Amino acid sequence: MRANGAQSAGSARRRRAAAAWSRAIGGRRGEPFAALPLMARLVFDLDGTLVDSNPTLWATGSALLAEIGRPPVSEETSAGFVGKGVAALVEGLLRHTGGIPGGASAPHVARFRALYALDPVTGTAVYPGVAEALAALAAAGHGLAVCTQKPDAPARVLLRALGLMPPVEGFTGGDSLDVLKPDPRMLAHAAAQLPPGPVILIGDSEVDAATATAAGVPFLLHTRGYRLDPATPVPHAGAFADFADLPGLVAGLLASAP
Repeated sequence: MRANGAQSAGSARRRRAAAAWSRAIGGRRGEPFAALPLMARLVFDLDGTLVDSNPTLWATGSALLAEIGRPPVSEETSAGFVGKGVAALVEGLLRHTGGIPGGASAPHVARFRALYALDPVTGTAVYPGVAEALAALAAAGHGLAVCTQKPDAPARVLLRALGLMPPVEGFTGGDSLDVLKPDPRMLAHAAAQLPPGPVILIGDSEVDAATATAAGVPFLLHTRGYRLDPATPVPHAGAFADFADLPGLVAGLLASAP
């Protein structure tokens, strides 16, 4: 009896979720589920997309620079180095403050990683509306993953500490493969961890746009992130500043898919 009751409850939840999704995309009452859009594999960038992590990255970079006797850069300058991986961030900081000591960045990259791993959470905040948007998308049946250049261990710590994993299920980080974005293998690795469905990449930067282009998938642009040159357009299928708009953008993309 308990098993039957649980199955009935689960069926009821699925019916309610299907009805809610139908209403969200303008479906008619009683419309067959088969007529609804496909469920998607939604792959999110992390820094500048789901979370504003620049204060933490800036603080870590400032500590690194202080250890070698250099002053900190501004938070705005630091943000311009975010998005291409830890090595690019550290090399950007070093070049901006006088060059790479001895021409070798590896020891400084390793030190940055060690400092950041001590506390990747303090100073980092989830963008407004992210939690609600992810919950709505997951409830609608979409698979959610993160594809980030950030090192794996601190990225997972951050996602769990901020309550984003779950609903995020799939994960690909900067240590997961021997490549970084915009190599499309990063995106493929993240998407492969989710149930079948069309892939949509959601990000904030030129690197994310290039990744989506290389993979041949639609790109949704979060406009409040860390783009290097906001005045220069990047290819995208839709853009949003408010995460409350994201479920509708996803529904529209799926509804217009051939």
